Amino acid sequence: MKNMCYFLVVLSAAILFAGCQQKDGETTDLLRLSLATGGTAGTYYPIGSGIATIVSSNEPGIDITVESTGASVANLKMMKAGDIDMMMGASNTQWGGYNGQPPFDDGPVTNVRGVASLYPEVFQYITHADSDIDTIEDIRGKRVAVGSAGSGTERTTKMVLEAHGITYDDFDVQYLKFGEAATALRDRLIDVIAIGSGLPTAAVVDISATLDTKFIGVDEELMRDFLKDRPFLFLYTLQPGDYRGITSPIPTVASPAILSVREDMDEETVYTITKALFENIEALASVHAQGKNVKLETALTAMSIPLHPGAEKYYREKGIQ
Repeated sequence: MKNMCYFLVVLSAAILFAGCQQKDGETTDLLRLSLATGGTAGTYYPIGSGIATIVSSNEPGIDITVESTGASVANLKMMKAGDIDMMMGASNTQWGGYNGQPPFDDGPVTNVRGVASLYPEVFQYITHADSDIDTIEDIRGKRVAVGSAGSGTERTTKMVLEAHGITYDDFDVQYLKFGEAATALRDRLIDVIAIGSGLPTAAVVDISATLDTKFIGVDEELMRDFLKDRPFLFLYTLQPGDYRGITSPIPTVASPAILSVREDMDEETVYTITKALFENIEALASVHAQGKNVKLETALTAMSIPLHPGAEKYYREKGIQ
């Protein structure tokens, strides 16, 4: 019995020690948080990892663990279930989740709150250079990878296609992650891949280096009308030099990536995270090319969900409206 009591005392002390650490000679509680991002071939994962490193290294009382996931829609479902503390997701998808739009029409995600708009996620539609697919309308009857099932890429691609009068009944739908889609296109197992991510996207860089590709543009006039009531999406132009194979401007759409947290996260914690991020933001540029586009002055651009009070407190201090 004495040995058992001793074991429990030691175990309790170990658990207590694991939850604390030293800061300037004082013992502080260590708050462990989870951040859901996306696939490793996209932009969410490296940018999310960079954010976690910035916060964790500058705020010793916070430790953020990054999780690779199915991205926006999957993250919102985990947020709704309370399985994660923080997430990254497209502005349009987070708006849809908060407002109970498909695939969240069975119940809105009301416990998500915004922290910062980060960078534009550009939706890229890619085929073989020798393909007879030149426009969105040409994908009828083709094999198209629309992204992971339930991902932000898939949701937005479905919207873009519907704007052009195309439904999933008009082509062979393939649900593939970015890396899988790039491999399938290289092996000619599919005809078109859809990727929504910050530029440059690793999967697109890789495939463009080994395969002659062609980027498919949207119909700007159709999309301009379609986007009038959708301020979380905007027209964007891919430029020559963005990827090998682009020789003229390619019209498409984009949506900001948003860093968000659970509604019930402590206000001071979110304030601390927001402050740590933007006061050390230069470190993010070394993580990914999109890191340089994360700026305090655009932190509220196309913010499609309510701000968390902790983030709002920081922006108010900085005069950001």
